[in-house]
Order: sequence, then C-alpha cells, then structure tokens
Amino acid sequence: MRRAGSFTGSSLECIIHEHRRYSLTHAPAGGVFSQVGVSCFVTIFWPFAVCGGWFGCGVMPVPAPWARPGSGFTLLFEAWAVEMARHLPVSTLAEQLDETDTRLWRSVAHYVDEARRLEDYMGVEAIGIDETSRRGRNCITVVADLVEHDVINVTPGKDPATVERFSRDFMDHNGVPEYVRLVACDMSLGFRKGIREHLPHARRIVDRFHVARHANEAVDKAGKTEGRSNPLLKRTKYLWLRNEESLTELQVETKRNLTRQRLKTGRACRMREVLQDIYTDSRTPSEAWVRLHRLCSWMMHSRLEPMKDFARMIRRHFAEIVAYFEHPYTNAVLEGADSVIQNVKRRARGFRNMDYFATMIYLTCGRLDLKAVTTT
Repeated sequence: MRRAGSFTGSSLECIIHEHRRYSLTHAPAGGVFSQVGVSCFVTIFWPFAVCGGWFGCGVMPVPAPWARPGSGFTLLFEAWAVEMARHLPVSTLAEQLDETDTRLWRSVAHYVDEARRLEDYMGVEAIGIDETSRRGRNCITVVADLVEHDVINVTPGKDPATVERFSRDFMDHNGVPEYVRLVACDMSLGFRKGIREHLPHARRIVDRFHVARHANEAVDKAGKTEGRSNPLLKRTKYLWLRNEESLTELQVETKRNLTRQRLKTGRACRMREVLQDIYTDSRTPSEAWVRLHRLCSWMMHSRLEPMKDFARMIRRHFAEIVAYFEHPYTNAVLEGADSVIQNVKRRARGFRNMDYFATMIYLTCGRLDLKAVTTT
C-alpha cells in the first residue's frame, strides 16, 4: 500500500501516513508450526494510517485479514494458543513461548468472550446451580444446562445477587427466565431467595447428592462424639461412610461385628442407608414422602443430636427434596465439572483474579464453538 494512499476504515476516510517495521509471533519454538526448533515471526513493513473525522483516532496500523489488531500475534498462532490453554496453565505456556502471560490471557479471554457471544440459551428450561471456591472464602457460582450438560454461566458469590447476575447474562443470550421450570441446587437460603425473585416459575429441586453429603456429615459427627469414649471406633470412620460394595471383605466383617455391639454410630449409619434406599427404591413422590416422613420421625427419636439436626434440615426443605422424585434431575453435571475445575485450579496453582478463573472454566467446561471465532 503506497504512502498517501487511502482506504475506508471504521466509517472514516483513512490516509496512509508511513510504513513501520512490525513483527508478529506466528509459531512457537519447536511447535507444530515451527519445525526448526526456533520461534517464527512475521516481520513486515506495516502501513500506518491517519483516520480523519472530528474525533481522529491518530496513527494506527492498517488492519490485516491474518492478524487481529493490537494482539501482536497472527490468527493462526492465537488459534493454537487457545487450544493449548485447554491443556496447559497459561503461565507455563507463556514461559515455553517466551511471552508474557498477560498477552496470552488477553488472547484467550478475547476468543472465549467472542465464542460466548454466539451462545443461544433460548429453550433452556432445566438448570443446575452450585458453588465452588476460588481461594479460601472467595466462592464462585457455576450454572449448567442439565439437558445439554454444559456450563452456561460463571459468576462470583453465592447470594441472591448471584442469581440476579445469572438472569441478566441469561437474557443477553436469548434466554427467558420465565421459561426456566426446574432448578437443581443445594439448600442455600441465598439461592432460594434469588430463584424466587429472578426465576419466578422455576420449581426448586434439592439435589440428592447434597442430601447424601449432609447425611454423611451427620454420621461422621455421631461417630466422633461416640469415639471419644469408645476405643472400638478408633480408625473406623470410613467403615460407616462408605457403602458395603466399596469395602473389602475384612472391612465388611469388621463393620458387621461392630454393628452387633449396639453402637450409636451403627444406628446413625443405618439411618443413612435407609435414606439411600429411599432414593433408590421409591417409585412415586407419594411413596418417597411417606418413607422420608418415617425416617425423620426415627431420627428425631434417636437421641442422636447430629441425626436430629439432619432430620430438622430435611423437614425445612421437605417439598424441594420430594420434588426430586417427580423430576429426577441432579447436579451430576456440575459435580463432574467441579472435578475438572479443581484440576484446572490445582495445575495453575491458583489464578490472579476472578476473570481468569472464569475464562478457564468456560474454556474447559463450556461447549463453546471456538472454531467459529478462530477459523480464518
């Protein structure tokens, strides 16, 4: 492009001002694109233009079809870097490429955001909500489509405002909050209030895995309380918390021998097993209602404080727990995603800020169409 030539950019007439030496990273050292073991750069004399108009943009490089303005990389390199970020921490990738991690984060975040803009949540009716921690008490909430089995939103916090932020983002992607009819979540009061206010037609379902987790915690507390005065319970914690199918023959025999001792922990474990049977065998919501009612009555008369507290919790959320037997949705999608999220966090040894963490969750757990935004 000759000096003083012109072209139209951003609805303004732009005039070529000068040519400067300009380099862009094209392939990493030893990568699939660089077969000689050294980094590959594209170096050209790039035209810089001055755009006219009342609000002139100053001297800017002319856009090229094979590089994103301001990135410092070719499109081919950025597509490769985004794919590699799925499998490697960005800091490790930056070190191998002799680049700053900030530049790579900008590229990865740009394409993740562009892919998210293409997401369409019209017709999403069943979602799961669960929180995970970033560091210490800093929690983030992950929302998944329970039908398509993918993560559709990541937002900080675990209070009613969290559901409000999800609702706004949901509408930005053609989702209709009034069409959401089922929400699987835990017993958080913050989620409960947020769902009532921002997903008005949704029926709340307490996930069975959260109920089972609270049952395990109650049995564990009962075991610790009794174990302080009974040496028979020493090193037997997981005998009471695991199913017999997960125990060895020797462990099963030990558990049965301890059960014959009429231990309080043995009774608490039996209550937990009855709860599992209710989830496995109940065929109708009415049958589950009756059996859960009997179980709560048993726990309330057991004189085991942890089990009595668990029974009170079930009674507070009785309708939402029984709703599972009519609509058997679970947060298994989010439980699986959480294992991936924890692995991503572990290999990266933490993230600098919430935005980077959210970007990696979308990249690894969301079914984003990255080819649509990285293919030239």
